[in-house]
Amino acid sequence: MKDRLTKTAYLKYLACPNEFWLSLKPNTSKKEPETLEYEHLRQQGYEVERYVKQLARFQPNEDFSVDFQRVFQTADLYARSDAVITDKTSGFIDIYEIKSSSTVKPEHLDDVAFQKIVAERSGFTVGRCNIITMNGEYVRKGSIDAEQLFLINDVTDQVAELIPVTELQIESAKAFAVSEPVPSLSDYCGEKLNCEYIKLNFPDLPEYTVFNISRINKAKLNDLLEHGIIDIRDVPDDFKLSDKQQVHVTAAKTGLPIIDREKIAEKIASWQYPHHFLDYETFNYAIPQFDGVRPFQQMCFQYSLHTIREKGSEIEHRQYLAPQTEANPPLALASKLQEHMSGELGTVFVWYEPFEKTRNDEMAAMFPEFTPFFAELNAHTQDLMKIFSDNLYVHPAFKGSSSIKKVLPELSPNLSYKNLGIGDGMTASIKWFRAATWDTIGEDERRQIFADLLEYCKLDTLAMVEIFNELIAL
Repeated sequence: MKDRLTKTAYLKYLACPNEFWLSLKPNTSKKEPETLEYEHLRQQGYEVERYVKQLARFQPNEDFSVDFQRVFQTADLYARSDAVITDKTSGFIDIYEIKSSSTVKPEHLDDVAFQKIVAERSGFTVGRCNIITMNGEYVRKGSIDAEQLFLINDVTDQVAELIPVTELQIESAKAFAVSEPVPSLSDYCGEKLNCEYIKLNFPDLPEYTVFNISRINKAKLNDLLEHGIIDIRDVPDDFKLSDKQQVHVTAAKTGLPIIDREKIAEKIASWQYPHHFLDYETFNYAIPQFDGVRPFQQMCFQYSLHTIREKGSEIEHRQYLAPQTEANPPLALASKLQEHMSGELGTVFVWYEPFEKTRNDEMAAMFPEFTPFFAELNAHTQDLMKIFSDNLYVHPAFKGSSSIKKVLPELSPNLSYKNLGIGDGMTASIKWFRAATWDTIGEDERRQIFADLLEYCKLDTLAMVEIFNELIAL
């Protein structure tokens, strides 16, 4: 371990001791390239801090001084606090941790407890401990009101209760750093087998493992691992699993799909024409970028809509993408969607209906004039994913997933996301934000981003059409 245990390293230790240990070893820790998502989140953090600095309590005066990114350190510990207010008379300090989150989470308390310990061990007296979060109820109307945008949560008492445990965990982290942990698959963390420590020590793990068994609880998972069972195909026939879990194991063992054609046919018979296939692209950000939007709200900026009016008719395609000049993207989208879906709704197919229905509810609340339209839209919505998540169609290649990106290659291999300029929802969201709001983006790059967005979203609904056609043909 380096000379000091940093706050970042300590939090990594709490999340996964093995990953913490690996990160301290220069010859084994693999530094991943920074992703677009990581860069975006970092920029979001900077933007949140910029608005926090506008708060009245952080304006220095004759009684208090204010420091941002204040460093505290001892011979063996190092912490940086987002904001510190110092009473010039007493010298007491109040610590403020800024989180791009709408709630105080347990790991946030661990963060502040570590800071308090380091500050006090370096000679300061800590008065109050605070965590600044986003106000999830704040709705932007005009310019950002920083005083309403944030909630300042006094967590002094919670942190005080946590200090004894934190002191013990600090010592445990320091000891673990110089230990030689014995690799075990039972020591998986939130990343499961995707953990770098696990992959380093177990390089030949199978692609389809017991971790892919749907909703398997930790006790059963550990039971399998303790018996050396990693490949899903090695699960004993008499191992107790639910019916939904067992069907995935059976498919993996036989290598064959398991299809309930009768139930699928019943569902198809219940779906009324016209058939619409709808998909939204959304953007969420800590700082609301447009009027009517809350922090972290999944704001719709794009949709693709494929329509089959009646059996055997040509497929129609309509779409909307909010341009750089649009002042209120969700309002413009709601208006265009109502226009494109005028007439009989029939059946509206989506992939994972809780997401689309929630977006519809949000837009209905934002724009009361569209409330009847979105209520009717939700009433006609069917989740095409349920065919797969309800195990009516199970394929070993899905590896226990019902994601459209797992289902599509098996049912319609002629379509692929691989060669698209934008190939996933997170990239779509971030690139739209940049193209729509950044003046530093060149016009050629902006046009390319918008073209890639249209192609990506169109494929999402075309994929549903192709999967639907394959189901009909069963």
